[in-house]
Order: sequence, then structure tokens, then C-alpha cells
Amino acid sequence: MEKFYSKKQYQKIADIYGLGKVQKISKLHIGFGMSTKAAALTSSGKFIISKNILSEKKDIVSKSKESLQYEIDMLNAVRRLPVPAYKTSSRGNFIERFGDDWITVYDFISGKSPKRIMAPMARELGEFLGEFHKRARKFKKKLKSRRKFYDLNQRVMKLMDPYAHKQTNPVLKSVVEKVKRGVIHNSPPAVLPEGPIHVDIGHTNELFQGEKLSGIIDFGNFYIGPFMVDVGKTIMWNFCPNKKLDRRLLKEFIRGYNSRRNFSKAEHLYLEKAILFAIYSHIWVDLYHIPIKYVPESWPLMLIRRFLPVANQIEKSQIK
Repeated sequence: MEKFYSKKQYQKIADIYGLGKVQKISKLHIGFGMSTKAAALTSSGKFIISKNILSEKKDIVSKSKESLQYEIDMLNAVRRLPVPAYKTSSRGNFIERFGDDWITVYDFISGKSPKRIMAPMARELGEFLGEFHKRARKFKKKLKSRRKFYDLNQRVMKLMDPYAHKQTNPVLKSVVEKVKRGVIHNSPPAVLPEGPIHVDIGHTNELFQGEKLSGIIDFGNFYIGPFMVDVGKTIMWNFCPNKKLDRRLLKEFIRGYNSRRNFSKAEHLYLEKAILFAIYSHIWVDLYHIPIKYVPESWPLMLIRRFLPVANQIEKSQIK
């Protein structure tokens, strides 16, 4: 099955959204369930056209049309930030049916994904995340069916536990209990401030022009949760090169964050645990994903090789 559309089909989509005549299509990304993203250069500008695979199934991994609309509504609430700005169709809809798929379009954001984060870039990321949390907190709408990937409460942990223990790879089997303890011991306390969180701000979802942040994309895993979960995930993905936490980059990030939104006392005290929870929760969720065939074994194996040494480093020393 062809994952991307033909140029003729992309023109039909452009007509639905009033984008003008398609001049060039660049294929960018293939995601879960053959969802795709393509850049369309047209007579009126440049846009990202996404093919979304949506379902009304009530399982833990499916995304509904309602859930995607919820994501767009949140982004509309922080529209002045460098995030995707979705366009409405001629019928006034953000999401349109196209054959068996669902289509969305947003304005193209210029920039490149970074290969390495430098100190000024760490500060830029901190400023963005602090501003995003401050503005997005005003978004009060809640959606019960939205998956909260890292809301690993006692009920969810109990549900995931038998799947996480189904590993056949010896490396994965050897870390299940350690990872489980890490999640439980470092879970965020109820006193932490909450709001919309991205939970996947890493190189592939960051766009820079030089050392200036030009965009944060792919809010597909966003949900309402503790801001510190977002902080921990961003630190994990960006400031742990060579299997070590780079405290210099971390300080720049925190300086940037606090310039837009100050940590509460409880958040400041939780910072070390936020990084540990980011690492352990990411591995735990993918240990659950393997038996249900949502991710291959190679993904959590990469997480273990890259980030368990960071967790060990943090557990042996205190962040100043």
C-alpha cells in the first residue's frame, strides 16, 4: 500500500484547504499506522499536509478524531508561540475526511533538527518550555479519552505489569524490576502544578535556525499533566550526550525556563526525580509496548543503553 499520496491527490487536498496550485511535494515522515507528513510548496506558500490514521477503538494506542481536534484546540490557544498553526478548510474544519484517512494542514515552519545542543540552544529550549507552560495553563478543556502516556498511577502500573514481564530478550528481562522501582520511587507528587505538556521535545521535534529555536512540532502525545514531566523529558532527550547528564546545558535550560516561568518550591525540589522519572517511565512504557507490538525491541534497548547510565549517574550524586 502506498503510504504517501500522488501529486494529483495532494492537489485535491490543496483545493479543499485553499492552498493554491501545488508546485512541489517533499515526503518527510512516516509514522504509526502509515500516517505521513509531506511538505507542499504551492502558489500561495509552503504547508505541511498530514495523513492521520484515526480510530474510534477504545484500546490504549488508538487516536480518535476527537483526540486530534483536542490537540489542535490546545495549539490554537498558544498560537503566538513557534508551534504548528493549523488551517481550516473551505468548510471551516481543521480535520477533513479524505478517502479512508483524515487530513490536516498547517503552515510550514522553517528550520532544521539539531544534531547537537549548544548552550544558547539549551537556553532557547528553556525559554520556550517555560512560556509554553505559562500560556498553555489557560487551556482548561479536558478529554477523558486522551491517552496520558506517562500518567503511571497504581491502576495503570498494575495493568502494564504482566505485559512488561513478558520480555524474551535477556537484556530487557534483566531490567524490568529495576525500571519498575524507578517509576514508583520517582513518580511526580500530586502537589506539582499541571497543564498541557508535550512530553516528547527531542531533536526530531525541534527546529532551529542556527542557534535560534524556530519551532517545536509533533504534539501528538500531549496531555494534561505535571509540568515537571515535560521538564524531565526535555532534559533527558537534549542534555544527556555520551550517556551523561551535561550540567552546564542543564543550568542554561533552567535559566531560560525561569526567565519565563519560575519553578515552584515543590518543582525545584523534584527536579532530580523528574529526570529519573523521565528515563524510567520512557523505558517502562516501551516494555509494555513490545508485547502488544507497538514498538520493536530495538527501541527500548536503545533507551536502556543510552539512558540507564544517566540514571545511575544521577542516583549516585546530587544535582547542585
